[in-house]
Amino acid sequence: MTQKERIIEQAMRMFVTQGIKSVRMDDIAQQLGVSKRTLYELFGDKEGLLYLAMTCYFEQNRARWDALCADARNVLESMFRVLGSVMDHADTTGRLMDNLRKFYPAVHDKLTREGTEKNRQEFRAMLRQGISEGLFLDRINIDLAISVLYYTASALVTRKDLVLPEGITEREAFVEIVSNFFRGISTAKGLRLIDDYLTRYEPGKDRK
Repeated sequence: MTQKERIIEQAMRMFVTQGIKSVRMDDIAQQLGVSKRTLYELFGDKEGLLYLAMTCYFEQNRARWDALCADARNVLESMFRVLGSVMDHADTTGRLMDNLRKFYPAVHDKLTREGTEKNRQEFRAMLRQGISEGLFLDRINIDLAISVLYYTASALVTRKDLVLPEGITEREAFVEIVSNFFRGISTAKGLRLIDDYLTRYEPGKDRK
């Protein structure tokens, strides 16, 4: 790992644990035992370092998704696992993005544009794989399905004021909402796999 990579990763950890606004370039320099001048030479300013640190955060999230999907039985289970991981880390991600929106809107907007496009590309590939494997209906509008999935899932990820029925956790509600979405676009084969996954599912089972 190069010095620049080490700084980016350490800064990312500090932003996540201590808060984006409260971490100063002086704090990062002191933590890493480098001069503040070195930080400015490598990254220009805090926004430059912040962008790279948050990019690192989201890349680590994607690496976690890849690990979660490594032993999935099919693409449907992979999608359940990825969406579950998004839900499990929603508080941290939401806090970071809220801070970025408030204090560093240019960084927030750039990360949002890039992240949205990457997410759409990955879910598009998964949906196409599901269609090719006979799990999803081949007549679905893939881009519309992605948009519906995004807004359906975000109902629980971002709407913390959403009132749930008594006795159901956010995680359980999330799984039910997502599974109902998949049922709407699945073939008979896909429906069987959804039922198979849900019979094996336990809240928190896929967390890492």
